[in-house]
Amino acid sequence: MKRILLLILIQGGLLTGHAQRGDRGGQAQPEVWRDMKVPPAPVLTPEQALRSFQLAPGFRIEIAAADPLVHDPVVMKFDAAGRMWVVEMRAFMPNVDGKGEDARTGCVAVLEDTNDDGRMDKRTDFLTGLQMPRALALVKGGVLVAEPPNLWFCEDTDGDLKADRKTVVVKNYARQGPVEHTENGLLSGLDNWFYNAKSSKRLRFQDGQWVVRGTIARGQWGITQDNYGRLYYNSNSAPLFTDLIPGFYTLRNPHHGTRAGLGLRLWGSSAVWTSRVNPGINRGYQKHMLRNGRLAVWTGASGPVIYRGHQYPKAMIGDAFIPEPCGNMIRRQRITWKNGVPRGDNAYDKTEWLTSTDERFRPVNLVNGPDGCLYIVDMYRGILQHKHYVTTFLRKQILERKLDSPIGLGRIYRVVHTGQPRRKPDLVIGDLVSRLESHNGWTRDTAQRLIVQGGDKKLGPALRQVATDSKSHLARQHALWALEGIVALDGRTLVKALADGHPRVRIAALRTLEIFLGQTDNHRQSVDFLPALAALRTDDDVAVRRQLAFTLPALNLPGVEPLLRDFVATHAADPIIRDGLITGLFGRELEFLQRAATLPEWREPDSGRQALLRALAGCVARQRDPARLGRLLRLAAAQPALRRNLLDGLISAAFPRGRALKPVIFQTQPQAMARLAALPDMTARVQRLQKFITWGEAAKPLPAARALTPAEKKSYDLGKILYQATCAACHHANGLGEEGKAPPLLDSPYLVGPQDRAIGIVVHGITGPITVHGREYNMTMPALQGFSDEQIAAILTYARRAWDHRADPILPQAVDKMKKTHPKRILPWTAAELLKMK
Repeated sequence: MKRILLLILIQGGLLTGHAQRGDRGGQAQPEVWRDMKVPPAPVLTPEQALRSFQLAPGFRIEIAAADPLVHDPVVMKFDAAGRMWVVEMRAFMPNVDGKGEDARTGCVAVLEDTNDDGRMDKRTDFLTGLQMPRALALVKGGVLVAEPPNLWFCEDTDGDLKADRKTVVVKNYARQGPVEHTENGLLSGLDNWFYNAKSSKRLRFQDGQWVVRGTIARGQWGITQDNYGRLYYNSNSAPLFTDLIPGFYTLRNPHHGTRAGLGLRLWGSSAVWTSRVNPGINRGYQKHMLRNGRLAVWTGASGPVIYRGHQYPKAMIGDAFIPEPCGNMIRRQRITWKNGVPRGDNAYDKTEWLTSTDERFRPVNLVNGPDGCLYIVDMYRGILQHKHYVTTFLRKQILERKLDSPIGLGRIYRVVHTGQPRRKPDLVIGDLVSRLESHNGWTRDTAQRLIVQGGDKKLGPALRQVATDSKSHLARQHALWALEGIVALDGRTLVKALADGHPRVRIAALRTLEIFLGQTDNHRQSVDFLPALAALRTDDDVAVRRQLAFTLPALNLPGVEPLLRDFVATHAADPIIRDGLITGLFGRELEFLQRAATLPEWREPDSGRQALLRALAGCVARQRDPARLGRLLRLAAAQPALRRNLLDGLISAAFPRGRALKPVIFQTQPQAMARLAALPDMTARVQRLQKFITWGEAAKPLPAARALTPAEKKSYDLGKILYQATCAACHHANGLGEEGKAPPLLDSPYLVGPQDRAIGIVVHGITGPITVHGREYNMTMPALQGFSDEQIAAILTYARRAWDHRADPILPQAVDKMKKTHPKRILPWTAAELLKMK
């Protein structure tokens, strides 16, 4: 399922539709293309299209597959034998209104090169009859295919490359709707989990079943990783982000919201440099969007890839290649690292790695290949924008310039560096462990995937030897994760890996150590990890130190917490290290504070430690447990050096964005609070806290909310599951939202007010400005699509009763009534319109 209350800043898009839906109220759309010499956009044959490309020096482009062998490709993966598995979205925008997109014409095809000339010449339809499929992963026995709302495991049981068994792996995995706003990717990560763009879920096959776990929501269309498993993603006008840390760590503590180390921007200027006059973009009427008729800024960034091959120069390994299908171009973004911080810049001055004068060239995804080259997935068509967002400006051009036909074409290109011959595809067969030594990232990934999916523990000794003795740090890293995947880690290998000479191997050792010690009885093994962990406290590499901060709180080992307190006290200036501690201390924040207060270094003035004290106190406040709050107040009263920061942390948490949480009720005034109130420099703070910590007359509880009926309770329970899997990514489990992304749901008049407000937002969307608890949010949330009335009602019922809310449940009939009352409404609601609903 997709999160429903995600606020999306719509700035044009990768793939969008219906003219009125894309228009913005009050904006003129001058037909600027009429004053330009817009070249025609005829359909080119694949061979003709080759002549339309301009590449950076040192590269040439070749056809790897093309129509009529492939149609409307959006995703491609290579299997171990070098065959292409292609997802075809054949029903996408068959016309300018998108009518017919519900046709089940989507396909997963397998393409083969039977004569070894580098061009695919044989096609087998593995799976047909799909409705708008958008992601694929190769797994043991078949493939995973994302066809919203379901994720399917499709098996080939007789080896004829045709699926003969189709099983739902995850129901309501995603919603069917605007393509770029639906989960996609299924990237097989270094850590053996599958990750998606536009998703807050990760997926893995464990103990005979598919397991879904939470992670942070990332990106829009496409996701990729570098040699060290760091994830990269983008959105339409934001070409590239990366995460310094695994995002799922930040979800460990629902009482602490953090984004430190996540979503780092890897571009400076938003300028792009195309080679074609192309006003046919969704917001081309806005002055900043075009430069002499050519696309001037990012508007449709899509499926990026980090180059990890061995055919291009070594200096290009780790660089990002980003398609811009609206501008018929691909950017090479050079990625550099300094002191643990990445930077991204266009590798060329006012030009791009690859451009085309063919308006129908629509690169939507890039892939590392088994020959070390990059492959381009070209949807090849005139219409790119999806029906939900097409503007009148674009619609007119599509019809006038006949960009709406033909459809059903598609190409896959290979880009080769001319500095050396193209290598023969590196098929992954035979000794899989030795293939971890390859210089080609695709080969290493494929070998690790096959080892893990095979689950053969007999490979353990060979993997342990690679993990400790290989000359390649990349091989050592992959071997550790392969051992984790087949559940064959051992303490001695991990101790040696913790002292490895390369920081990324030490990081892999820390992460796999967490998993190893979390497995049954492994925490009882005799290997002493503390000396190796202690040595990392002063590691020269900042990324290792940060990983240590996330790992130490998760280890159930004697002596770890004193080590953690000492380590964090030394490095508390780093906000990522602080967050590592806090997220790992869920439910133990108060106890950590009580023990840290006995240490002299924690009582010394230090801005990093003071920020940590405030954050930990805030976690205790959000727990809203009177007994624990009372202990925290006693700690503040007894520790003058900590007092100010502890109270400030309580106040900050108790009054998020200037408003008060529901009060925590004591029978009588806490004695520690009375002692604090008597201190002149604490009086004002205590007075403010009295709106959050109450007693006496204020201790009279509110009347109990009406009990839910069995049917309402069933809806509430379903809504909780759906909310956690969708809305929580932005609005968080506590309903407090996230600054710059999503307003709070807690006590929001748009949620707990008249039910039609909440239903209207979900059914039709809302556009800013909207003010919640005194703060303005000027963003737009599109209408929810693909959810049933029952599911919408369930999510709203949960949110209107969670966090001590007392609002009435929502019935499916009320959702249906809202739809029937406003059958022709397309535009999202404004705040003023919603507030008129009673």
